[in-house]
Amino acid sequence: MRYQFESLTTLRYRQTGGLTVFVAIMVLVILTLMIFYATRVGLFEQRVSANEVRQKAAFHAAESAIEQGIEYILANAPLIMSGSTDAFADGAGGTTRDGWFASNRWVSCTIDNINNPHHPCGGDTPMTTGSYFYDDPATASGIDSLPVGMTGFADDVTARLSANICFVALGSPGGSCGVSPADRETENTAFMIVTMLGYGFSDCGNTSDVSSCFGHATIAKPVANFKNLAGKPVVPLTAKTTFPPTGNAELVPNPNAGGIGVPVSVWANNNASCGSGVAAVGSGSWSTCELHEWYGVDDIPLDVACDQPSCSCTQNEAISYSAGATTYQGIDIVADPNFPCDVFEFYFNVPKSQYLVVKNSATVLSDCSSLDANSTGVFWISGDACHINTNTIIGSPESPIVLISAATLTKLNGGAVIYGVLYVFDGEDAGATLDSNGSNTIYGAVIVDATMGNYNGTFQVVYASAVLTNAAGISGLGTVSGGWRDFGLPDLAW
Repeated sequence: MRYQFESLTTLRYRQTGGLTVFVAIMVLVILTLMIFYATRVGLFEQRVSANEVRQKAAFHAAESAIEQGIEYILANAPLIMSGSTDAFADGAGGTTRDGWFASNRWVSCTIDNINNPHHPCGGDTPMTTGSYFYDDPATASGIDSLPVGMTGFADDVTARLSANICFVALGSPGGSCGVSPADRETENTAFMIVTMLGYGFSDCGNTSDVSSCFGHATIAKPVANFKNLAGKPVVPLTAKTTFPPTGNAELVPNPNAGGIGVPVSVWANNNASCGSGVAAVGSGSWSTCELHEWYGVDDIPLDVACDQPSCSCTQNEAISYSAGATTYQGIDIVADPNFPCDVFEFYFNVPKSQYLVVKNSATVLSDCSSLDANSTGVFWISGDACHINTNTIIGSPESPIVLISAATLTKLNGGAVIYGVLYVFDGEDAGATLDSNGSNTIYGAVIVDATMGNYNGTFQVVYASAVLTNAAGISGLGTVSGGWRDFGLPDLAW
C-alpha cells in the first residue's frame, strides 16, 4: 500500500505545470493570430496607400493632359471652328493649313456613337445630337488623342486626351447642339463648349500600351470660348485726340456703318466731358473713298490685299478730303458728342483702370521686332518703342492680330502691312503716340486711344469686315461652372 501511495504522489508531481503549458500555448496562438491580423492590416494599408499613389499620379496626368489640350486649342484658335481650306499660316511662309471642319478633325456624333459606351460621344453622360468629336484623319483606326506633348511625367505614367465640341444653340429644345458655323462671318461670333476628356494612367509596364497600367483616372472638363473684343470695330479709324489724321492718309470706310449704304470712315471724340477733351482737327493731305474706288476693281480680292500696282483714293472719287487749310467733310467722318470716355472698356469690355486683365491674357513683348505673318491672337507691347520694320507683314486675313501697343512710340515704317486691329494705348505712358513713315497699310481697323503723331508718306487703313470678324475671335477658354466631373466618361479602347 505504501508503494502505491508513493506512486500516486509521484504521478501527481509529474503533472504539475500542465495548465501553464496550456495557457502559454493559447497565448502563443493568440499572438500568432494577432501577428497574422497585423500583417494583413499592414498589407491592406500598403495596398491602399499604393493604390492612392497610383490614382493620384493618374489623376494629375489626366489634369495635365487637359491643361495641355486647352493650350493646344488656343494655339489653333483660328482653325477649330473654320471650314476654310488652304487659308491659315503654316509657319513656313505659306497658307496651306485647313480649318478643322475642312480637314475632318471634327466628326459628327451619330446616334450609334452616342449609345456606344466605348466612344468619345458616349459614356454614362453622352453628348447630345449635333455635337462633334475629335478625330485625326491621318490615323486609320482607334480612338485619336489630341496631339499634345505628354511631358513631365514619371517613366511609368502617361495620359490620353480626347475632346467633343458643341455649338451653343440658345433656346434649342432638348438641349441639343447647334450646327457648325456656315461661313467666316459666323465662325467667330459663335459660342461653343469644348469638353476635354482626360485619361491618366500610372504604374505602367509600357506607356505605349495602357492595358499594362495599374492606375487609371478620368476627368471631363468643359470649357467655353470668350472673345478678344467686345465686338469688332465698325469703322477703320477711331480717334480720341485728333481727326482727321495729320499728314498723308487714306481711309476706306465701312460702307454700311451708319446704316445700309451709309459709309463711316472716322469715329472721333467730340465729347467735351471726357478728360482728354475733344479731338483736334488735323491738317495735311488726307482723303476717304469707297472700297471699290480704293481697290480700283469692282470685286474685292478674297485675301483683301491690294492686287493692283497701286491702290489709292483719288480726289475726284473721294467722299471726304482736305486741300490745304480747307477741310471738306462728308457724312463718313463722325465727330460724336457721345463718344465713350473709356475707349478701352468700349472695345475690351474691361475698364481702362483694369487693363491688366487684358494684358495678362495676351502675349506680352517689349517691342515689335519679332512680329510677322505667323503672329496671330492678342499681343501687348510694353516699353519705349514698337517699331514695325520696313516691308514687314503682320498677321494674315484668316489669322489676324490684335496688336495693343502701350509703348511710348508706335511707328510703322515704309511697306508695313498689318492684318487685324492696331490699338495704341496710353494707359502705361500718357504720352503714347502713333507715327507712320512711308506707305503703310492696315487691313482691319486702327484705334488710337493715344496721340496721333506724324505721318510722312501714306498711312492707309482699309476696313475689312472678314479680317475684323476673325480678329474678334477666340481669346481664351473659360471653365464652365459645375461641369467638371470624374465619372461617367466613356471607357475608350486606346
